Amino acid sequence: MNQPSFWEIARRPKWISGLLAALAVAAVFAFLMQWQLSRTFNTVGVSVEESAPRPLSDLIAPNQPIDKPVYDRLAIFESTIDSENSFIVGGRLQLEADGSTRTGYWLITNSYVENASLTIAIGFSEDLETVRQAQQKIEDLKIAAVGYVQPSEPVKESSDADFDSVALGQLINFYSQEPIASYPAYVILQSGFEGELEPITIGIRQQEIEINWLTAFYAVEWAFFALAAFYLWWRLVMDQRARESEALASEEPK
Repeated sequence: MNQPSFWEIARRPKWISGLLAALAVAAVFAFLMQWQLSRTFNTVGVSVEESAPRPLSDLIAPNQPIDKPVYDRLAIFESTIDSENSFIVGGRLQLEADGSTRTGYWLITNSYVENASLTIAIGFSEDLETVRQAQQKIEDLKIAAVGYVQPSEPVKESSDADFDSVALGQLINFYSQEPIASYPAYVILQSGFEGELEPITIGIRQQEIEINWLTAFYAVEWAFFALAAFYLWWRLVMDQRARESEALASEEPK
């Protein structure tokens, strides 16, 4: 008798059911692979289109959570400086043109965009006394400014400055004893305010793709498992063929 071919065995109901089971398992593994791939490639930084200044109201709103990428975006706005609520923040890094940094102090102040509080960072200096002198000269004036939107920071204690972080939840308690509308981010001014301090320079990342190699490895692993499901079905069919071929061979007259 002729030995059974692979496809003769594979077409039997038992092995068709096995193939369907392998397809179901592979589909689950393929879904897990796609899920890991979606976490592998992340877009970070600011694109060329996003680098153009936008009205502040297009990016953030008072008392509203931030649910879209707005940090490091340039915002255009008009506000009135609240000179009675200005503070000095220590432990700040000033980025140089050659990529190096200097440590110093920021002068920040509350301001009002209409009736909502907006914290703005005005300038930088390595010398604490220079910042204190600039603080004494702040006046209640209206400015038309452009600046980078930045996230609130955790609270940190400071030994020489007022604070060592721009923590909006902490600052709003100094601005007013009564609840007031406030923006969920602060702005580092780039233009619109003339003072004696240096303009603050920070590193703005251009848009790029970051790869999470750990999740990439997991994605490859799930793809391997999906292929393994088909390989196991093929191996079982081949084993069945080998058993039947041996049985036929033993029945043949010698």
